Amino acid sequence: MATKRKKNKKLTKKQRFQLKASFVLLAMILCIMIGVVIGRNTDPNASLVDKVVQLPNELKEMILKETEYQPVEVPKKESTSSNENAIFRFLDIGQGDATLIQASDGTTILIDTGRYDDKEKRIIDYLNQYVGTGGKIDLLIFTHNDSDHIGNGDLVLKYFDVKEVWMNGHDATTKVYEKLLDAIAEKDTAYFEPKAGLTKAIGPFELEVFNPTDEAKSNQNDDSIITRVTIGEFSGMFPGDAAKRVEKQLLANGKSLSSTLLHIGHHGSKESSSTDWLAAVNPKVAIYSAGLNNTYHHPNIEAMERINALGIPVYGTDINGTITVSVAKDGSYTVEPTKK
Repeated sequence: MATKRKKNKKLTKKQRFQLKASFVLLAMILCIMIGVVIGRNTDPNASLVDKVVQLPNELKEMILKETEYQPVEVPKKESTSSNENAIFRFLDIGQGDATLIQASDGTTILIDTGRYDDKEKRIIDYLNQYVGTGGKIDLLIFTHNDSDHIGNGDLVLKYFDVKEVWMNGHDATTKVYEKLLDAIAEKDTAYFEPKAGLTKAIGPFELEVFNPTDEAKSNQNDDSIITRVTIGEFSGMFPGDAAKRVEKQLLANGKSLSSTLLHIGHHGSKESSSTDWLAAVNPKVAIYSAGLNNTYHHPNIEAMERINALGIPVYGTDINGTITVSVAKDGSYTVEPTKK
């Protein structure tokens, strides 16, 4: 059963800044009035900032450091195929996860938002391109709270119309996580912590949740939200960073895990993608998300050998860039890597 998070009563970062800003504004007005009296000989072409150099450094620094990233508005990329039912895009955002799923009717699901230290803010650029600047995201799933899955999630919430957020309820102590919670509270976005057994329709998509269970695990990765997203005859399995021990538990449940597509767990780590799991999911294609020449050595050769032994075609964002899976109304699909 999904649970709704109790919002914290503390002020968000923006609210704290607005409170400080009101005092700054009063100080600026006072300084400008003083400047009018004692600074009549200043350069008439000087900027406002130059004219209020009397402001204490602390106040000036607070104003300047609140200059935030602003997305560049770009036209939304429209689909050109009348037979297209949905698109699954595995976004190339380096060593992290971000998958954008869109139906032909505009229903949009985003699973994870990539790395926290992506200075280029590529997730915002991708969303501007495919969703449209300020566009609607029906569901944003953070599989778990590692910083390579929730990075820039606060900016996604700020700049896009996110209707609902799913998180696993496993708290973290990072600033990235705290900023994300502030952004959720500020936008007052619907928030749920789904549990195994939940099924939910989002537009034409059906989502089935296999993990986490009611029993919290000590490992953040093992509490990843594992979902199967189905539209028509096509389905995709998204296990987050769950390890083989979680895969084993799901296999023991006896539920069908069969999926057309598998997003390979934990960036292709050897700790995920057991042979039994791969056989149960039985995907026609598998895709991993990882950064080129990453220090984690993802994907791991042992995991890739297990997948190759079953004859499953594999693509990866490190080699192939953004990977687009276009799904037709009859369930057939094509895989289009940016790099071949």
